Amino acid sequence: MWNEANYGPETYGETYADVYDDWYGEGGQMAISQVGAPDEVADGIVALADGGPVLELGVGTGRLALPLADRGLDVTGLDASPAMLERLRAKPGADRLTVVEGDMADPLPGAADGSFGVVLVGFNTLFNLTTAGAQASCVAAGARLLRPGGRFVVEAFVPAPEAHDGMSVRAIEVDRVLLDVATIDPDTQLITGQRIEVSEAGNRLFPYQLRYVTPEQLDALAADADLSLEHRWADWSGTPFDEASASHVSVWRRT
Repeated sequence: MWNEANYGPETYGETYADVYDDWYGEGGQMAISQVGAPDEVADGIVALADGGPVLELGVGTGRLALPLADRGLDVTGLDASPAMLERLRAKPGADRLTVVEGDMADPLPGAADGSFGVVLVGFNTLFNLTTAGAQASCVAAGARLLRPGGRFVVEAFVPAPEAHDGMSVRAIEVDRVLLDVATIDPDTQLITGQRIEVSEAGNRLFPYQLRYVTPEQLDALAADADLSLEHRWADWSGTPFDEASASHVSVWRRT
């Protein structure tokens, strides 16, 4: 049983692996924020990679990595969850990927500097690192792994803590109800939540922890890692980002 004391880098994936594709497939209908469709993300990364290899941190079940490989890119996917990676490896075409089990706070510690054209952290995945130190380590390690001119890319929601605090109803079906209950600590920027599935088969809890970071805080982490902001859009179609945007796609370039 997971609890606050033993919640680790692999917990989210181990808990959600068997429902992830149903809940967060095309369109991300169970997401707490807007999420780019896989083909849209893949087309965007192709344009940024300049043909170079791509590292996806938090690859999960391959929602983004497989479309990237479909476009001919050399893709490495890293995830801390064996259950997620087992699901990925069972999918058609997964043999085209290099799949690595590891913590994205210190991804590929033995890899050579400058190994990748793009390091991608999609769909709020950076927020699964629940301390400021782990997030800074991830950005610094990602920058190290980029070749000169390579891009570090983050897709994430713009924090609005009051919008995520409390309870929301995610789905109501004939034999099933899915609730989301979350509490926010603004001092630590930590969201602690549960997805609660109530069904005829019984009740099930899906815990999660997220540490949200503002775009400005991400810019500071990137600057510390010698990355400069190249693009910030509201979505993968290139909609201009402004103060009303609920999400962002940010691209920093290694100088």
